[in-house]
Amino acid sequence: MIFEIIIAACVILLTSIFLYRRRRITRPYNEIYVVITGCDTGFGRLAAERFDGLGMHVFAGCLQEESTQELRESCSDRIFPVLLDVTKQDDIQRLVSVVKEKIPHGKGLSGLLNNAGINGIDGLLESLGSEQFMPAFKVNLFGTIDVTKSLMPFLRRGKGRIISTTSGAGKMATGIIGPYCATKHALESYSDSLRRELYHDDISVHIIEPGVFNTQIFFNKGYGKSRLEYFNALPEETRLFYGEDMIERIEKALLPYQEAADKKIDKVVDAYLHALTSSYPKIRYRVGRDVQFLIPIVNYLPEWVIDILVGQLMPVPKGKQNVR
Repeated sequence: MIFEIIIAACVILLTSIFLYRRRRITRPYNEIYVVITGCDTGFGRLAAERFDGLGMHVFAGCLQEESTQELRESCSDRIFPVLLDVTKQDDIQRLVSVVKEKIPHGKGLSGLLNNAGINGIDGLLESLGSEQFMPAFKVNLFGTIDVTKSLMPFLRRGKGRIISTTSGAGKMATGIIGPYCATKHALESYSDSLRRELYHDDISVHIIEPGVFNTQIFFNKGYGKSRLEYFNALPEETRLFYGEDMIERIEKALLPYQEAADKKIDKVVDAYLHALTSSYPKIRYRVGRDVQFLIPIVNYLPEWVIDILVGQLMPVPKGKQNVR
């Protein structure tokens, strides 16, 4: 009995120490300088506002001028909104200049949060060419690469952390959003390569993998229009094979997933904060019950089983409905 009590006490003690270490921060919030991209809406906006509220100094990259003004009005003078299109070198250099001007002499960046991302053009892959893949690649991958490259001297000086937002879709690709899945899979590989390349450096690299959350990136009403546009450009024979109502059926198939999307986007910002400030950050954060449940399963199931499960989500083409 005494032995069991001692074991239980040791387990409780070790668990308490582990939890304390996980929550301990690396430095006071008011000494942290961090760049966040994609601060117009969603995760980025919430992160910029929360980090500012905690006392951090935030360089908030926004695509729209009105977003920079909104942040100036809603936040303290510790926030530095910067007009930033991550696909434009002039904008990235403007960001670098602002960082150089505002950071005190001898200090560097504590972190870079690569949050900017778009869904891009999606639809049946048969209807899309490389040109349609480029918008998502320019923002989600190449923009992240260029911003990271430009800020490396500041990150090295500050022994900072690079935090990039990928997606559960980068681990388990589905139909219709193929370009988006491809960019996030590529960003996973880039981040893994960078982390291993910087193994002997004082810069660490962390990946945030959100599941399906109720943000503008997935629920823009314009996506259905672009899907239909590219579908209608297919040869008549192909359209007849799929059925002229294929896009409409796809939209209906997506509805349950849209309705089930997690509305608590602060969960992702919690992961951002932990990755930036914890003394013991994780390499990879899976945020959302969907990815926490599905990704481990995907890692162990045979791929043909995954193909069956994911393939069932796609409507059956009209040309295959009566084929046995």
